Amino acid sequence: MIKELHLHQIGPVADLEAEFGPRLNLVTGDNGLGKTFLLDACWYALTRTWADAKPFYPFPTVPKKDPPSIKYTIIGKTGKNAENQADYRFSDQTWKGQQARPPMPGLVIYARIDGGFSVWDPARNYWRDGGEGPQRPSAYQFSKKEVWEGLEEEAEGQKTSICNGLLRDVETWRLKGNGAFQLLQKVLETLSSGEEETLRIGEGVRVRLDDAKDIPTLTMPYGAVPVTQAAAGMRRVLALAYLLVWAWEEHRRVSQLKKEPPTNRIVLLFDEVEAHLHPKWQRVFLPSLMEVVKSLLLKGSPLSTAHVPDDPNPDEAKALLLKARPQSVQIIATTHAPMVLASIESVWSMEDDRLFDFNLVEGNHVEFGAVDFARHGSVANWLTSGSFDLQSSYAVTAEAAMKRADAFMREYPQADRAPRKEAEEIHNQLVRALGGDDEYWPYWLPYYQAARKVA
Repeated sequence: MIKELHLHQIGPVADLEAEFGPRLNLVTGDNGLGKTFLLDACWYALTRTWADAKPFYPFPTVPKKDPPSIKYTIIGKTGKNAENQADYRFSDQTWKGQQARPPMPGLVIYARIDGGFSVWDPARNYWRDGGEGPQRPSAYQFSKKEVWEGLEEEAEGQKTSICNGLLRDVETWRLKGNGAFQLLQKVLETLSSGEEETLRIGEGVRVRLDDAKDIPTLTMPYGAVPVTQAAAGMRRVLALAYLLVWAWEEHRRVSQLKKEPPTNRIVLLFDEVEAHLHPKWQRVFLPSLMEVVKSLLLKGSPLSTAHVPDDPNPDEAKALLLKARPQSVQIIATTHAPMVLASIESVWSMEDDRLFDFNLVEGNHVEFGAVDFARHGSVANWLTSGSFDLQSSYAVTAEAAMKRADAFMREYPQADRAPRKEAEEIHNQLVRALGGDDEYWPYWLPYYQAARKVA
């Protein structure tokens, strides 16, 4: 896992320092202040590669005498702290890191906001110590399309199929009956918002005249829908579930070929947890995701999915997921959604979890830091917390109307002396902005009724 990160002269914050919790880390902040940038930096620190092959470049105003640097501390396979640093070289616009043997952080998965994924597998991407054959790929970078249709890598003029893609793998897993399909079903069930809308993979169907492959379906309350035609939120949940199962299953199989135990550590980077999700999904999704990632591993041995019945009973299906207990699971996620923060109140650990926030100060200065976590209860209270900094949970027009009414009542504390015409204008503004049962009316109506009695 990643323990510490220090970014100097790179990104919106001149000197960013973060000490991450070993379990859950949530990052909030307005658009454009550096949340995705922080995840990209974490990915680099963990894997020494660039997410989606896009390296960092400093702003033009950064002086040559004070070059950017990325310092980080990783806890690897040995459990010890491993410190490293990469410095930017203006001469050739590259980053130069220390050449020491890198730590092995475990299986690292980055769910990017563009719908793509980055995957670093210690069994397939860790550097080679000499020997014959091509060097291993530094990481697997999936575009949104490649998640669905497959990923190929080219080395020494030959193309190798790395991943068959969701559309082919789901049907293959179903036919093989090797347990991966049942694991995917259980992951989807766990991530779903509730019993009324539980995602399940249905029978494949032919969709196009010129395409011979069957397309998996999602079983929805109103019928089966080909996954290629499902709603954006359903597709994102399905893509995430598939990549988690695929990455773990491939890691497990390669570890078996190498006669090595699979990793018992996973790091998940997740940009905008709430993207495309309805609030009823937002209120359960992150705790469910924590359970899914935690349950993909067993201490010291792989989660065996061999010889699983094609239609396991509920206890057997649950065992595929819930009997696993990893040594280490770390999640670093960004969010704009107060519902997401409210959803993790009951599972938050003051010892193992951290909340961070980006803030724009004085209109031109970005600050970043840890925020004390407090249980605010309702989503409305989260909106006015330090994570979102809103003055109220109302719409802008309603907030303006109530502010005007408050100022009016302060200026004219005696309603019988208040200008009746202005009171009428404010009342009409409130009527347009507030619902009939809003809690503000008991404050305003007695005052307004008294003001109307004035001749």
